[in-house]
Amino acid sequence: MKRILELMEQKNHYLEKFYTINEGSLELFLKDQFESINEFYQQRENILEILKYIDKEITKITESTTAENMYDVQKLREALSIKDTYVEKIIEQDISILSCIESAKNLIIKELRDVKKGQKVISAYKVPQFQNKLEEEI
Repeated sequence: MKRILELMEQKNHYLEKFYTINEGSLELFLKDQFESINEFYQQRENILEILKYIDKEITKITESTTAENMYDVQKLREALSIKDTYVEKIIEQDISILSCIESAKNLIIKELRDVKKGQKVISAYKVPQFQNKLEEEI
């Protein structure tokens, strides 16, 4: 049971890091600053891999362990409660992050459409090319 508690504490630590990364990046995304989006996704991927490993370890241990005493069970419940809190906050952040990215994407699409419309208007006003050159140029 002690090992499960240690793993849950590690998991909560990494969930807190995940939350912190989201929080910092969300502030930038709300300011339309997406320069570090690749680094943001890489950091999240790394943490998710660690969390996946921790979950596998917890599963292995729980399949072969029985509850040793009530104190450990209570500590485990507290760790699970902390985990649930972080997961809820991370989901809320992810919704905000996706909203920022979607808004930026829509703005870029709108700008591209406006540029394309502008090109069509400009092409309608092209100066005709004269085939005959003036005698002075010859």
